[in-house]
Amino acid sequence: MSTALVIAVAYFFILSVGTSLLLRKKVKSGSDFVTGGGTLAWPLIMAAFVLAPLGSGHTLSLWEASSNMGASVLWWGIISGGLFVPLFLLWFGPWFRRMKVQTFPEAMGKIFGERIGWLISAVMPAQLIGICIAEVTATATAFYTLGGGSVPFAPHCILLAVILTILYIVAAGLMQVAWMNVFNAAMLIIGSFMAVFATGSWLSGRGGWESIADFYAKAGTPWKTSMINFSPDVMFGIIFPCLILVIFLQSASQAQNQPMLAARSEPDIRRGVFWAAFINSLAAYPWVILALVGMAIPSIAANGAKLAVPGIALAALPSWMVGVLMIALLAATLSTTGTLILSSSHIIVHDIFKRAVNPKMSDRTFLILTRVMILVCAGLVVLPALKLPYIFSIFMWTFSFGIPIFGVYLLGMLWKVNKVAAWITILAAYLANFIWTFATPSWWPANMSLNVYPTTFVTVILGVGLNLILPGEPAYIHRFKAEDERRNA
Repeated sequence: MSTALVIAVAYFFILSVGTSLLLRKKVKSGSDFVTGGGTLAWPLIMAAFVLAPLGSGHTLSLWEASSNMGASVLWWGIISGGLFVPLFLLWFGPWFRRMKVQTFPEAMGKIFGERIGWLISAVMPAQLIGICIAEVTATATAFYTLGGGSVPFAPHCILLAVILTILYIVAAGLMQVAWMNVFNAAMLIIGSFMAVFATGSWLSGRGGWESIADFYAKAGTPWKTSMINFSPDVMFGIIFPCLILVIFLQSASQAQNQPMLAARSEPDIRRGVFWAAFINSLAAYPWVILALVGMAIPSIAANGAKLAVPGIALAALPSWMVGVLMIALLAATLSTTGTLILSSSHIIVHDIFKRAVNPKMSDRTFLILTRVMILVCAGLVVLPALKLPYIFSIFMWTFSFGIPIFGVYLLGMLWKVNKVAAWITILAAYLANFIWTFATPSWWPANMSLNVYPTTFVTVILGVGLNLILPGEPAYIHRFKAEDERRNA
């Protein structure tokens, strides 16, 4: 086993076990496990929240995509950190907290009726696990490639990724995630930028950064080193999908909303918005820079875009720094994977086992079932992860399921609550997502082939159109204002 792999695995094992031992006694109930007891201050809420949407979305999928689209893929990080994070921490997150629910499906049921909550409870765990499969594959890829191939990818690296994910959450749940993410947010930024600076030093004896720019210029693709490239591929493949998916899917995701339950107050949610936006956006840069360097070196590029960062790391960095880079990558992927599995388990146990099957379930049973479900969900990830194709496309497909959910939620929260319109919009958007997955119509524009586009069009046209035609109840946000008036009276 390589030195780098030993360093990374030892770091996460010690951190996971250490936080487990320190926090286990603080988790006295099932509610503490899934909500952190509602006592966490803003730095912990910020850390629990900001690493949840990172994962391979900001790392492996972006450095893969950069081989075709260049540095313009960084708009994904800019939009996520600069737009989604402020919107969520200043508005969407506090809204969810004020709903006084535990899951996003429960919140939808509270607005549009219990049955629509059941529908979303059935769909959302599968969607989250689908994303989780991509994250586990990214983690396993990091183990295999940055470890120099010393451990077989399948099943060894896959199983190692799943085991570390379980250790990330199984002892103290959301509280454990929050504390571990404080350390991992620092490791993510420091470790990845250390690798960039060290690579620059390595390049200094090989023509410097100018040699990379010259390579792309001679290849006829100088635009790959510039973010100011708004070609149709970039606009329709990165910028528009990011605007839609990051805001709509992430805002409707249980993984993003769950940390809101752990905050001791609404001001604690809002207070960390600057640091959360900064870390979220900044996290994407090192991986794309390293990938562009790797793809400019023929011997590394020959192995494909997915191996570009491991290739340049193994060529340019000493073993201990490869280990630090691996820790930085795993800080993103493991934090996201752990939060996704915890969120899926929470929805299944709270919305299905408890609310639908056994409303009188004891708190001890709830805690035991949630831990068991974490193991079940982790097991469901293993087999598909062994055969996962290109990661970016998987994100686009699974993310699309969140578009109609948040679209309907936003309309009901700010404009009008109509249950018929909500049902038709969600089901029609799901249908469009499936049709474009398995039988994209030949007449559909090629540069809009991603599922995000038909799903969004159906959501907007039906969501807005039906609410214009059909009567409904006042926007749900008025209830918040009425509560404030009663409290201040």
